[in-house]
Amino acid sequence: MIYKVMRRCTFLVLCCMVGAPVLAMNTSFDEVVKSASIALKEGNAKKLANVFDNSVHLSVKRDEGAFTKFQAELLLNDFFRTNKVDAVKEVQRANNSTAAFAVFSLKSNSKNYRVFIKFVQSNNKEFKIAEIRIE
Repeated sequence: MIYKVMRRCTFLVLCCMVGAPVLAMNTSFDEVVKSASIALKEGNAKKLANVFDNSVHLSVKRDEGAFTKFQAELLLNDFFRTNKVDAVKEVQRANNSTAAFAVFSLKSNSKNYRVFIKFVQSNNKEFKIAEIRIE
């Protein structure tokens, strides 16, 4: 009897260990937009970089190009350091067969910025940030 209970517990633990990463990998569009919005509100480049694709097309002030996750995080960190975020508002969102993006209005110091974020969906249905333009 004790072996039966131990086998069930072991089975449950294994299911949790295998199932948890699968659930964590399946990031829906709504979840990734919410994560991006929170990161923008906090001015947190590291949190935003958590949902970056392997390379990110970034356009911020005079810097524009394709960057690695780390490079893009550094550039955004510099932007947030010089522009304290006061408010962020989602202006537009689309997720259809041709595009997945969100547009935010970001108020910083005395300036207003338009933030365009384009998302791509990988093979496992996980949405990642592929492009950010801060205008």
